[in-house]
Amino acid sequence: MKLSDRKIHILSENLINKIAAGEVIDRPASVVKELVENAIDAGGRHITVVIKAGGSGLIQVVDDGCGMNEEDAVLSLQRHATSKIKTYRDIERIATLGFRGEALASIAAVSRMEVRTVPRGEMEGTLLTIEGGAVDQVAKTGGNPGTLIAVKNLFFNTPARRKFLRAESTEYRYILAMMNRFTLAYPEIAFTLIHESNTVFDFKPADLQARIGEALGRRTADNLIPVKDENTLAPLSGFIGNFDCLRRSRNDQYLFVNRRYVNDRTLGYAIASAFGERIPIGHYPLYVLFLDIDPERVDVNVHPTKNEVKFADQKMLYDLVRGAIKRALQTDSIVPQLQRFTPGGSTENLPRFQTSLQQEILDFHQTRIDFSRPEASSGAAMPSPPPAGPMSSPATVGREPEPASPPAMVWQMQNKYILAQIKSGLVVIDQHAAHERILYEKAKTNFARTEAASQQLLFPQTIDLTPQDYNILQEILPLLHKLGFLIKCFGGRTIVVEGVPVGLRIGAEEKILLELLEEYKENMDTEVDIQERVAKSWACRSAIMTGDKLSTEAMTALIDQLFATQNPYFCPHGRPTIITLSTEELDKRFERA
Repeated sequence: MKLSDRKIHILSENLINKIAAGEVIDRPASVVKELVENAIDAGGRHITVVIKAGGSGLIQVVDDGCGMNEEDAVLSLQRHATSKIKTYRDIERIATLGFRGEALASIAAVSRMEVRTVPRGEMEGTLLTIEGGAVDQVAKTGGNPGTLIAVKNLFFNTPARRKFLRAESTEYRYILAMMNRFTLAYPEIAFTLIHESNTVFDFKPADLQARIGEALGRRTADNLIPVKDENTLAPLSGFIGNFDCLRRSRNDQYLFVNRRYVNDRTLGYAIASAFGERIPIGHYPLYVLFLDIDPERVDVNVHPTKNEVKFADQKMLYDLVRGAIKRALQTDSIVPQLQRFTPGGSTENLPRFQTSLQQEILDFHQTRIDFSRPEASSGAAMPSPPPAGPMSSPATVGREPEPASPPAMVWQMQNKYILAQIKSGLVVIDQHAAHERILYEKAKTNFARTEAASQQLLFPQTIDLTPQDYNILQEILPLLHKLGFLIKCFGGRTIVVEGVPVGLRIGAEEKILLELLEEYKENMDTEVDIQERVAKSWACRSAIMTGDKLSTEAMTALIDQLFATQNPYFCPHGRPTIITLSTEELDKRFERA
């Protein structure tokens, strides 16, 4: 066969490099990523990035790392030349950001590049100039220890790639987002970003919370909840934003695995699901989290850009991360605060109380009327609720209060909200949402018990259900028994209710049971766990409702029981139960500040 008849041929080295560059370098932000990773791996403690024309004109990265001698500098421009790995064993335990040895070769193939590098402890270094992957010059140079790499005229020799670049302002935003990842991942490193001769930021080494404030805004730093889970398998640390930090996009979600930014849908969902239904539709939590894991348990070599990884224990990590975030959310720092509206229409957070909200509630308890309510501490039904409400307790009806200390500062507003004075100002409690939280946690506790307290009905209630409701009731009947319902199923679709949970208003059992089944059906699309569905449905349909008038006794008992729950700040569906209004804010409203 003649050579000209061959259909298979070997690509030229130049074309191979351009193809490889297309896998790694798709836009200026990719160049920034590769060069900054190299600077960090080289031990740089101060990294400066200079950008012009959205990165297509100039990308310059300067570090004070270890530098390279002439031989290493020349070798670094070859494909698959790296100092990070030597054997296959090293691939299984990658602990650096870069390792493939393709970055410099790929960038050099599609740009005009200059490299200046001086090894630590040396006075003289190496200067390389490269165009389209070919080395034009190797010379001696002076300068500070470290490495400077300047990438000019990106994609000058690949016009097809260049024409797909976005506007310079858009490409710059991609670079800025990339730099945010590095500044948050390495707060101990100083970073400087210069765009078109203007200093965008000049971050000095700092702790993580301070760096978050610099990168994402001081308001964000003031509304962070720490996360620290010191397990032996994969410790998790960092911060999540409270509900004053909710975003309309996922842009401010940073997850770092062994200091490498990753985009992992499973772990992202684990974090979001830990918030449950507290987050409104269309909003997303902010977080900066670090997961440390044995490098042998994670494969970072599954994607050319290294933004995606593969875990050996995906399900276990999902449970670990979700549990750690849920525990971190059990704090009063998650409570939303009122906002001050400025004349221009913007909002700003009110100062957070200097003392724990829970401690202030305890102080409130010390000043409230003492009604000698043994049932409040035992978790029984609310004392002295409104006659029209669903949770009347015979044990408390008609009780006369004993001689009391000065009355507590507690009021009911529009038969909907409870207002209570504390040292720092005022707490406002949604009575329905608060009672939902109490009943929800009580239901979850009852599910773990073998028996539940019930009150027998003098006249059993016969109820006819629809086929669907009857089928659902049979499915959840064991859980209803643990709530305190005594129900017998007969043929067809008929049930007989012989007993109800202690505290349930007699005569409302049919209405509440039917509403519970309806609520359960509505939750089927959003909640997989049957116990969760039953507990949420029961809490929602059995709680004190808006419009129910409460006595002072009932209001103080509600506050008492709410703060005995594990998570008093949100109802089971995620709505806040409490907001705070500080005396300082009131002073400002009345121009006393």
